[in-house]
Amino acid sequence: MITKHLVSFFAATLISLGANAGIIFEDDFDTEAGAAGVSSLNYTSFNNWTVSDGTVDVVANGGWGISCAGGSGKCVDLDGSTSNAGVLTSSLLSLSAGTYSLSFDISGNQRGGAADRFTLALGGFLNEAFELSSTAPWQTVTRSFTVLNDSANSIIFNHVGGDNIGIMLDNISLSKTDVPAPGTLALFGLGLIGLGFARRNARK
Repeated sequence: MITKHLVSFFAATLISLGANAGIIFEDDFDTEAGAAGVSSLNYTSFNNWTVSDGTVDVVANGGWGISCAGGSGKCVDLDGSTSNAGVLTSSLLSLSAGTYSLSFDISGNQRGGAADRFTLALGGFLNEAFELSSTAPWQTVTRSFTVLNDSANSIIFNHVGGDNIGIMLDNISLSKTDVPAPGTLALFGLGLIGLGFARRNARK
C-alpha cells in the first residue's frame, strides 16, 4: 500500500513540474474595440498592449475588405491611419529561466501596393525583420528562444512605413516549452508507485 507521505510527495512533485508549464501570454484582439464586428482606426485602448511612435488599426474580419486569420474575429493593421506606422508593445512579461516558443499570425496588407516591413523584438532574445508582399496569405510564424536568467521583457512589433496600409497581425501566443510531457509525468508517477511497493515489501 502506498503511504500518505508518498502520495503527498507525488502530488507536490507534479505540481512543481507543471508550475513552469503552458501559456505565458496570448492575445487574438477579438475583445478590442467593443462589440463583435466593430473596427477602430488609430486604436489605443488595448487590454495588453501600448501604441507608440504612430498608430495601428483594429480591424474586424471583413472590414475594409480585410480577412483576419481563420476568417473570423479581429486583427491589427500595424500601419494605422495617420500616415505614421505605430509600434505595438505588449505588457511587461515575467520570464523565468527556461525555453520558450513565440508564435503569431501575419499576412500582407491585402489592399495592394508595395511590400510592407516590420521588426519583431523580445528583449535580447528575438530581433528579426519581416517583409511581406501585399498579397502574402496568412501564415503562422514560430520562434523559440532560451532564457538563462529570470527577466521581464515585452514583445514589440515595429512597423516601417506610413501609407496607412500595413501588415496584418493576429493570434500572438508565448508559451514555456521546457516542461515534461504527460508521458514523462506518467512514468515518473509509476516509478514512485513502484518505490512505494518496494518499501512495503522491504518492511515485510
